[in-house]
Amino acid sequence: MWTIYGLAVEQDLLVTVMKNLCSFILLTVWALYSPVTLGWSDMDKDGVPDLKDACPNTVVGSVVDAVGCNKNPAVSVCLQTVDGSFYPEQCQKATRLAVYFAFSSSEVSFSQWQSLADIKRFLSENNGKICLEGHTDAIGEVGFNQQLSVDRALSVEKILVEDYGFSPTRFSIVGHGSEQPIADNQVEAGRALNRRVEFLLETN
Repeated sequence: MWTIYGLAVEQDLLVTVMKNLCSFILLTVWALYSPVTLGWSDMDKDGVPDLKDACPNTVVGSVVDAVGCNKNPAVSVCLQTVDGSFYPEQCQKATRLAVYFAFSSSEVSFSQWQSLADIKRFLSENNGKICLEGHTDAIGEVGFNQQLSVDRALSVEKILVEDYGFSPTRFSIVGHGSEQPIADNQVEAGRALNRRVEFLLETN
């Protein structure tokens, strides 16, 4: 039997009270000084606290800067230049990137906007001027196809300027008609690949 403040207290009860009190103190200290409370949580394990991490989903093992972003990010889009090289310099090949068209049409369909989003990202991340090269399949008169190839390039430019806000000075237009096929014009699948606008970076 123990006496506390003039009250008789059983020893077992006192032990229970003291354990509960210690647990309460420990939980309080943890709540006040836990890594989460202090901003020390690091969900992507890059060594930068989440509260200061500008890139919270960095791949494990990446070398990051002071704000948690990859110091050597992967190149998102690689373009071929007009002289046959690739840009940026670390690229080994060009990203397969083109806008394709329906037969005898220069209208950009909704299904092609992903390619435009990719070229938008490239233009936002890099300086330089893009040559928009229009092409057609081999069906139709030479003069008609020549103008159609130009119109296709102009349609792509219009979206990049009017919808994405880039200056028209960042683009040049070239129409090749049906002179540069990349697939067999004797079959529909090949002709569909030839009806395209491609993107080349001007190096001068």
